[in-house]
Amino acid sequence: MSRPLFQRNVRFVLFGLDEEKISWRGVGLLAAVFFGSLLIAAVLTPPAYWLVEWWHTRTGSANAQWLLDKGVDVYFDRLRMGVIVLGLPWLMSQCHLWSWKGLGLSFGKRGPLAFCLYVFAGIFLIHFLAHWSQVPATADWKSPELLIEALVAGLLLGFLEETIFRGLILRIFYTAIRQPWCALALMSAFFAYTHFKVPASVWQHVAPGVHWDTGFFVAFWTTFGITENFDLVQFVVLWLLGMVLGVLTFKSGSLLPAIGLHTGIVAAMFFFRGSGLTEGWPAGVVLAAILAVLIMFGKKNTAPSD
Repeated sequence: MSRPLFQRNVRFVLFGLDEEKISWRGVGLLAAVFFGSLLIAAVLTPPAYWLVEWWHTRTGSANAQWLLDKGVDVYFDRLRMGVIVLGLPWLMSQCHLWSWKGLGLSFGKRGPLAFCLYVFAGIFLIHFLAHWSQVPATADWKSPELLIEALVAGLLLGFLEETIFRGLILRIFYTAIRQPWCALALMSAFFAYTHFKVPASVWQHVAPGVHWDTGFFVAFWTTFGITENFDLVQFVVLWLLGMVLGVLTFKSGSLLPAIGLHTGIVAAMFFFRGSGLTEGWPAGVVLAAILAVLIMFGKKNTAPSD
C-alpha cells in the first residue's frame, strides 16, 4: 500500500508542528471562514442585486439585464467566493504557510511539463466518459475563442479549488487527524458536499423579488441544500475525484498535477458541451480505477518540505 496514505509527512502538517503532533486549530479556522463567508454574503447579496436593478432602471443596459437574469443564488455564490479569496492570504498566514512554495505551488524543472500532461489527461478523461456514456458532446472546433475561454475558465477554477481544497483544507484535516487516509477521505467528502447548491425546488415557496432576508435564505439552503436534493451518484463521483486529486498531491508533494487535472476536466466540460463528470456510474468506475492505480503504483515524492 502507499506510504503517504498511512505514514504522516511533516510537509503536510500545519503550524510548524512536527509529524507526531496533531492540532484542531485549523478546523476552527476553516469553520470561521466557512460560516463567516456565508454571513457576509447573506448581508451583501440583497444590496448587490438592488444596485444592479437601479442600474438597469436608470440606463436600460443590456449588461444590467444579463446580470438580473442571473439567479440571486449566483450573486450569493460569487460574493461568498470573493470573501474566501480575499481571506486566503490571512488563512495561509494563520496556518503558517508563509509562501506559495510551502503551499505546493513551486515550479521546478518538471513542474510545467507535469502540469501540461495532467491538463491533457483531464481533457481525455471527459472525452472518454462522454463516449462511454453515449452522451452527445458537441464542440465548435472553428471557434478558437471558445477554446481559449474554456482553458481560462478551467485554469481559474482549477487553481482556486485546488489551492483551497488540496492546498489548505487537506492540510487542515491532515494536521487534526493522525491517519492521513482519514484526512483525505474527510477532505474529499467536504469537497463533494460544497458542490451541492441551493435546490431549485425551494424557490417554489418563496415570494418573488429580493428582500432583506433573501441572502439568509440562500445561506441556509447553501448549507443544508444537500439534504433536499441529495444525489448519491454525484456525491460518490465528486468524492472519488477529490480522492484522486488528493493522492496526486500526496504523491507529488505539489499542487501542480492536481491543478492540471482539474483544469483539463473543467476546460473539457466547458468546451465539449453536453459532456460532464457526474451523469452516471461510469465516471465513478473510471475514477475508482484511477485511484487504485495511483495508490498501488504511483511514484512517491521524497522531496523535503519547504
